[in-house]
Amino acid sequence: MFTKRASLSALLFILLGFVVSSFWHSLHNPIQPMYIELFNETEEVIPSIEIEHGGNALQEKIMVLRLKPNESRLLVLNHKPGMGFNIAVNYTNAEKTEICTGKNKDYWYLKETITKFGIYTTLIR
Repeated sequence: MFTKRASLSALLFILLGFVVSSFWHSLHNPIQPMYIELFNETEEVIPSIEIEHGGNALQEKIMVLRLKPNESRLLVLNHKPGMGFNIAVNYTNAEKTEICTGKNKDYWYLKETITKFGIYTTLIR
């Protein structure tokens, strides 16, 4: 009887600890971050990629340097889904490809595939 009661108490304390830590985490991180995966499907190194996004009181610009062929990078944005963001890919021959993506899409994880024909967005989740 004592071990059953102790096991039940331990389970209750673990559950209570999980609830309290989740609540504390939500207080200190008011929004869930948005994840963007960049994937270079071209056969050349991309010297730089610029990502710009903003909202009411925030404007942010992220610069990704030297994305090798078949390499991917995961970026975290302080941005709500559906607000959209701009991606500009600068190639070695001074050409540039730009898109505005993510508008009206309530997904927290997007994959941006860079090809020789353009940039393609895949909604992950």
